[in-house]
Amino acid sequence: MEYTKDMILGVRYGEIRRTIKNKKEKRTSRLWEGIQKHKVLTATIISMLAFISIDIVLVSNFVRILSLI
Repeated sequence: MEYTKDMILGVRYGEIRRTIKNKKEKRTSRLWEGIQKHKVLTATIISMLAFISIDIVLVSNFVRILSLI
């Protein structure tokens, strides 16, 4: 029963430390960990950059329209 459960869950046992290790364990970068830890700050920065870029496009189009008049 234990062997089947380990096969289904993808668990393997380390021989050196006698600890359980998950096969799907992945290393994440420091940047990705920071993004996941500070979600509100990241969302604020991304939305701020999007709004700034939209503002630049709108202002440049407005100036171009004014120059045609």
